[in-house]
This record gives sequence, structure tokens and C-alpha cells, in this order.
Amino acid sequence: MRIICRQIVLLFSGFWGLAMGAFPSSVQIGGLFIRNTDQEYTAFRLAIFLHNTSPNASEAPFNLVPHVDNIETANSFAVTNAFCSQYSRGVFAIFGLYDKRSVHTLTSFCSALHISLITPSFPTEGESQFVLQLRPSLRGALLSLLDHYEWNCFVFLYDTDRGLVISTTPLASNCMPSSVVHSWLYVLYNKSINSITACLLGPSTELNVFN
Repeated sequence: MRIICRQIVLLFSGFWGLAMGAFPSSVQIGGLFIRNTDQEYTAFRLAIFLHNTSPNASEAPFNLVPHVDNIETANSFAVTNAFCSQYSRGVFAIFGLYDKRSVHTLTSFCSALHISLITPSFPTEGESQFVLQLRPSLRGALLSLLDHYEWNCFVFLYDTDRGLVISTTPLASNCMPSSVVHSWLYVLYNKSINSITACLLGPSTELNVFN
């Protein structure tokens, strides 16, 4: 959480040049948080507090005014309504988290309205110039590890949507290393619902899933 907090402070401080022209004394900053993200919410509030109470006026020449909404990602209307509410308040950027149900909605709105989304969520496929990732992608490291040790079979444990996103990265055919010519068999185990899924990925990148 400390690392995320430092990154947030640096990003907020980096808004100085642009913010001084439009907001000489305060900058509206949005926050969209989903369920079970208490650590990220605490880091966000702490970063706001540290910025606004900084004794160095050159580093913090303006105050950040947070506008926080809690969203239920299963309800697409609620996600859209929360984002529009943030936009109507004139936020300069939004610190938020997403899961597999809300990622496309949030990134699409940010691209269309040119609002930066600062997120500690795991990166997804594709890039957007208005999404600032605080967390590096694990896709390349995971695939390189499998290729280096020539693992044909492995088990991946996860209990959240974030874990599911990481576990499915090898399934994308454009991510497969060119040197991989063998089949992969890996088991996905979701301990939160006690579910086991076996996946077989062959050299032709044809995917077979067995529940």
C-alpha cells in the first residue's frame, strides 16, 4: 500500500503545470472504488491528505478536492451513472479500480471524454492513452517463466477477478512465445467458490476447457 500511495502522490504532484492555469487554488479529483478495495481507498485518502498538508508550497501549490463514489460493477447502469456524476463535477482525473465487468465501460468513457484514469488494477489487453497503470503487466514475465522452464503442466490458484485476469493471459494467441511448440495443460482453481477448470492449449493455440 505504501508503494501505491507514493505513486499516487507523484502523479497528483505531476498535475501542477496543467492545473495552475485552469484551477489556481484547487483541483477536483475523482475516486471510483469497487467492493473489497479498502486498502486502495485508504491509500487514496492518505495521498490526498499528504498532498494538501505538504509544507512545500512549490510541490503543492493547489489543493486536491476528492469526489468519491462506490460502484457495484455488476450493474452497468450504476457504473455509467457514477462516471457521469464524476464528469459533471469537473474532475481533472479519476483514481479508480476496475474488474472484468467494468473495465471496458470505464476505459471507453475515459477515451471518449479525455479524462485520465489512474488505476492500480492489473493491466488488461490493449492500451489506452488515458489510462495510467500503477501496476506492471505480469503477462510477459509469466510467459517467459513458462517458456524458460519448459513447463507443460501447472496449477494457478486465484480467489478474485484480478487473479482470473492474470490466469487467462496465456490464452491469448498473440501472447504466445514463438519458441513454444508444445501443449500446455494448466488447472485454474478458484478457492472462493471451490471451482476447478482444466485448460489444454496446443501448438495451434486451440483452446479446450474442461470443467
